[in-house]
Amino acid sequence: LIALLRSQDENIQEQSCGTIWSLSVNADNRPRIVQEGGLPSLITLLRHSNEKIQELAVLAIRNISTTDENKIKIVRLGGLPPLIGVLRSTNMRVVEQAAGSLWSLSVSEENQIKIVQEDGLQLLIGLLRSPNENVVEQAAGCIRNLSMNDENDVKVVREGGLP
Repeated sequence: LIALLRSQDENIQEQSCGTIWSLSVNADNRPRIVQEGGLPSLITLLRHSNEKIQELAVLAIRNISTTDENKIKIVRLGGLPPLIGVLRSTNMRVVEQAAGSLWSLSVSEENQIKIVQEDGLQLLIGLLRSPNENVVEQAAGCIRNLSMNDENDVKVVREGGLP
């Protein structure tokens, strides 16, 4: 299945990504997905033009990001720029899941700094004005974690997070 994530056929990518997401719901499968090399392909699919594939990749990454080790691994493998990029999507389901993934990743102090360095804070603050309450909740949760860092709390106010 992980090899199929790299298929040239979009339908195969979607089905394999959907299956990986489904498998990632079970906490016992998450380490195996990472050990078998699934993260790099899932991260690559975050940039896919097909929003369904993007959504499935975000959902799988969000599930995988529940362990401290994987939070760091996702960022070290380059997951932040595409996750932050997904926040610009017009598909609110994808945005909600990306913000939720960032919320999960932002539990790590190391990641709190990196999310802000990658310009995630400004986009997250912008999402606080979304008409979608689920998006607002995910963004606010992430910002709360980011503000736990002394450097970031000043930036939250400076970037317009208070009004």
